[in-house]
Amino acid sequence: MTQKRACAKIRYRDRISALLALSKARAQDKSWRPKLEARAYRCPDCAGWHLTSLQKGRRRRGA
Repeated sequence: MTQKRACAKIRYRDRISALLALSKARAQDKSWRPKLEARAYRCPDCAGWHLTSLQKGRRRRGA
């Protein structure tokens, strides 16, 4: 059995927790923030959930 790696990002234990955090983040004052969270995704490294500002289907250059 392979052990999952830990991530440096904030980890949510399930999809519901991540979506609740996403909802709260969207409701906050966004004037000072350079990036806005767009969606939650399942992390293949830690098996948890994270938030990202990338839209679905877009990948960072070099990734």
